[in-house]
Amino acid sequence: MADEYSVQRQSLREATKYLSTASQSWRGITNTLANAKIGPDDLGVIGKMTNVFSKYNAGVDHAWQQIDQGVANLDLMTYALELVAANYGHAEHKSIDMLRDMLRDMPK
Repeated sequence: MADEYSVQRQSLREATKYLSTASQSWRGITNTLANAKIGPDDLGVIGKMTNVFSKYNAGVDHAWQQIDQGVANLDLMTYALELVAANYGHAEHKSIDMLRDMLRDMPK
């Protein structure tokens, strides 16, 4: 009973569309953040003296890195769901462990 499973391949394919759309949206955010940095003179003398521009830029960099990691995770989930959907037809004659091995061995 524990090895019985069922996969709705069409549902998985539809889910990958949503993940792909989310990934593209997040990529747009990273592109916006890439242009959001400021220079030492952009905030005037007080901004330059307090070094606030570098703190701001560090925050932008941190946000960019986190969102970029989210994009990578969304892409990985999309790939994994596509792999399951593509291989499910072949998995009917294989064990669930073999399917798990294929997912584990996919490129990161």
